[in-house]
Order: sequence, then C-alpha cells, then structure tokens
Amino acid sequence: MMNLTKFQEKNLVFIPFFVSGFPSYDYLEKLIKRNKKYIDILELGIPFSDPVADGPVLEEVNYEAIKRGVTLEKTLDWLSKNKIPQEIPIVFLLYLNTIYDDLEKKLKDIKEVGIKGLVIPDLPLEEAENLMPIFKKYQLDLVLFLSPTTRVERRKKILELAESFIYCISVKGVTGERDTLPEEGLKFVKEVRKETEKPLVWGFGVNKKEHIESLKGLVNGVIVGSAFAKRMLEGKDIEDYLKELSIVSWV
Repeated sequence: MMNLTKFQEKNLVFIPFFVSGFPSYDYLEKLIKRNKKYIDILELGIPFSDPVADGPVLEEVNYEAIKRGVTLEKTLDWLSKNKIPQEIPIVFLLYLNTIYDDLEKKLKDIKEVGIKGLVIPDLPLEEAENLMPIFKKYQLDLVLFLSPTTRVERRKKILELAESFIYCISVKGVTGERDTLPEEGLKFVKEVRKETEKPLVWGFGVNKKEHIESLKGLVNGVIVGSAFAKRMLEGKDIEDYLKELSIVSWV
C-alpha cells in the first residue's frame, strides 16, 4: 500500500499529473528522472477516449496519447523497464473500463510493476465499496473523491472508508487552469478539514505559485496536471515551469 508518511514529513506534498506516453515515453521518462527529487507522488493517467473528468486540454492530450498507441499494457511494459516506480510512489488515474475485463489479472499486473494505488473517476462509491476488498488483495490503494457537490452524509461515509489520501475536487466542473482558486472550493475543503485528519489533496485548477502558497496549511498535497499538459502541447520547457511554481525550493 502507499506509504503516506510523506504527508507527515512535508507541509505540502507535490503531485504532478502526466498522461502516460505523452508526448512520448522517452520524453516523460527523462523528465521524471531529472526531477524526481521534487516529485513526492506521481499521478500517471492512462489515456482514455472519454475522460469525463477532464477539460479540453487533458482531453486533447488523452486523444494524442491514444493516437500514439499508448495503452495500459504498454505503460506497464515501459514502467517495468525503468526504475521510476521503485523511486517515486505512483498512482494510476484510469477509467473503470480500462481494467473491468479481467480485473484481477490487470490489478496483479499493475501491482507487480510497483504501482501504489488507483484513482478511478468513474467508479461510484457503492461499487467502490464492493471492489475495495479486491484492491486490498492486490495491495493497491483506492483513492476516493470528494467535491463541493458531495452530500454531507455521503462525505462522512467516504471519509470513513478512505485508506489513502482523499482527492478533493475543488470545482463544479472539469479539469483546467483557473485564474483564481474558487471560493466555493476553499470553503468546502475547510469544512472537510474539520471532519478528518486524513491527508487531503487539492485537485483541479492549480497553475500558479500563489495558488500553491494559499493552500499551505489547508490541505496536505496539491495536484498540478492541466498546466503541465498545456505547456507540453505548446512545446514549452517543463523545468522552467517547475521553477515558476517554486517547486524546486521545496526540497
């Protein structure tokens, strides 16, 4: 299972999100290895044709990755040939359809490569409860979601069930950069913070240093995804962007 001590060691854990194989496996491997000391947990997306949680930028990256032939199986093969999963905790973001057929074999293959957990945006809580024993069998954390639209009773149940960090979706909508962090999301996370000591991770919208600064002390981790994807699509230097976010000063 995922080692969550990182959340106790750091004020704010940095979790970059990249879509597997985009713009290429080689590019991603070099980027991750060069910057591994800045990455506390890596969220790696398995491209999917209908990524309902994603905005236009990540939709395009998913599409481009699929066109390049990226699959779960090829991603596992790639990871089995490098040491990234042994050096950085990795969680996969994937859609249920990707693993639904032959579920246990796919979970076994995922675990054998060294993946720590799964983020499954289209997995309803009720079905997650049914599948959790199978994920536990293969020692894979299932990361659960909360959002401002989650009803209070449902939220309590999710907080009770969660065994990994809790992915707090900060907006009513899809992924993508925002000029400012939504007040609604900040209010929602403050409420959740009072209800649990489990690690809370802010997802969606973060793309500026000031966003990250404003989240310190409120959540335990932050995910940056669309901002990386946009710069990759534009061919910009990701290392420069890491410096812009001041991630390099966290170490």
